[in-house]
Amino acid sequence: MPGASPAPEVDLGPIVVSDNGGVPVEISVDDVGKYHGMLEGKNPDVCVCCACTYRAILSGINEIWGGDEIPERSDIGLKCGLISNGSVHAAWYVTGTGSDMDSNTRGKMELILSDGSVLTNQSPPSAIKKASKARTPDSYWFEVSRLSTGDSVMLTVSEDMFPEGFAEMRKKVKFEKTASKDEIRQFVSDYTSVRDGMLQKPDYEIFNEVEEPDESPDVLGGGIFLTLLCAFCIGLVVMRRK
Repeated sequence: MPGASPAPEVDLGPIVVSDNGGVPVEISVDDVGKYHGMLEGKNPDVCVCCACTYRAILSGINEIWGGDEIPERSDIGLKCGLISNGSVHAAWYVTGTGSDMDSNTRGKMELILSDGSVLTNQSPPSAIKKASKARTPDSYWFEVSRLSTGDSVMLTVSEDMFPEGFAEMRKKVKFEKTASKDEIRQFVSDYTSVRDGMLQKPDYEIFNEVEEPDESPDVLGGGIFLTLLCAFCIGLVVMRRK
């Protein structure tokens, strides 16, 4: 987005996939930004859609494969309602479905239009741009799947991630070109806030389906520890008296 500040530095941890006969490949959000910038003929750029798609795939892989198993790149499937250059490029890179990538390690990606049909031709920028124009907060959904087993997880982005009227103002600024200078400045500020939130907020604040981790203390474990400690101290006292 012209006028937006650079994306903040974050350490989200990489997406790790197995490629080329079992070679682990680490994919960072910066790698996705570089790929997006290269395809756009611009500098590396982690935009709202790049960040959101990366976070969704990372969260989905962690949920399906767990923390110990590395997925084969060719076993990763993605259905996505968020259609934009940033989202498409991020998904291409992670799933290996970009036209410039190794076809032997290619996963599967489907872009789902607002009417439920599949965007069959992802190559023309005009097709992606046309589909992108109708984007709303409801478009921000992702289904990550393990193709070999059919296991999948659905992730939808919380409406709280977007300022009120964000989709309407985006259309006015980027497509209709009718926004005033003040409206453009406000949209750039809102855009920056949304992008930074996609990068910096925890999964449970971004995605409706992710539950906040329970950080309450282990009451049972703590009680057992205190009981044992008291018993040990009593034992010492008894031994000294003897």
